[in-house]
Amino acid sequence: MSERLRRWIGAIVTIALAAVVVVGIAIGDPSEEDRVRSLGDRIKCPVCQGEPILDSPAETARAMMDIVAERVAAGESDEQIIDYFTERYGDGILLDPPVAGRTLLLWVLPFVALAAGVVLILGRRRKHEPEADR
Repeated sequence: MSERLRRWIGAIVTIALAAVVVVGIAIGDPSEEDRVRSLGDRIKCPVCQGEPILDSPAETARAMMDIVAERVAAGESDEQIIDYFTERYGDGILLDPPVAGRTLLLWVLPFVALAAGVVLILGRRRKHEPEADR
């Protein structure tokens, strides 16, 4: 291996490692405020139509955001906080409902519709193809 190639490889490895360190420092652990905002963006306002409590001007949403902030400050995990709200309001309080039970159809139906559309298009396409001469 030539000296020039070794230098290039060394430079590339050094840049890659530096990038990993910089990204690791930049991302880091989320702060409490980041967690509160993230959770507030996942929970639906019970007063508004499909709006997260983070963005809602409703008093109910503000109160729910305060509860989220209190629970994050108390050291609860994201799952515990989500469970707190789903126990009181049901799975409908989440903007992205879990993939289970009653909501399973919501997650599966778009894929079924897409597959049906592809089958329909391919079926029509085959009907309109001219037959080859024998």
